Amino acid sequence: MPLLLPRVVAPGTARVRLHEAPAPPGDWAVAGAFRYAHRDPASLVGREAVAFSSSWLGIASFAPALRVEVAEIAPAALEEAARLLAARILGAWQDATPEQAVEAAREECEFALALCAHPAGTILEIRREFGEQGLVERASVVSGPPARAP
Repeated sequence: MPLLLPRVVAPGTARVRLHEAPAPPGDWAVAGAFRYAHRDPASLVGREAVAFSSSWLGIASFAPALRVEVAEIAPAALEEAARLLAARILGAWQDATPEQAVEAAREECEFALALCAHPAGTILEIRREFGEQGLVERASVVSGPPARAP
């Protein structure tokens, strides 16, 4: 069974303005809720509130993305993505140890793999909110994979 991970797709010109520097198409992505897990919901305003409620996190760019596609990834590429994400986590949160960053990156990648329980080419969006039990995330299908030619 192939490994499937979210990969950023272009959101369309109407919505790309929601983020100052969106993740580029082709960037592998994770849900990225760890960015908000310890935040006060009231502190999220403007573009940051939009990014919180509706964006994935590009791994290489460490930037928000509104839509992703389910895409096949080779095991070696998945390991490289997890290493890159760990490095990004260390750069963003100086109080994290290398071990904590590696563990967080692996958990994020595993969660992203679980969200990709759809055929390759399926387009997904994510919705996130703070609920009674903390952070709640839901990925939803925007469109199925492209039809294959007969």
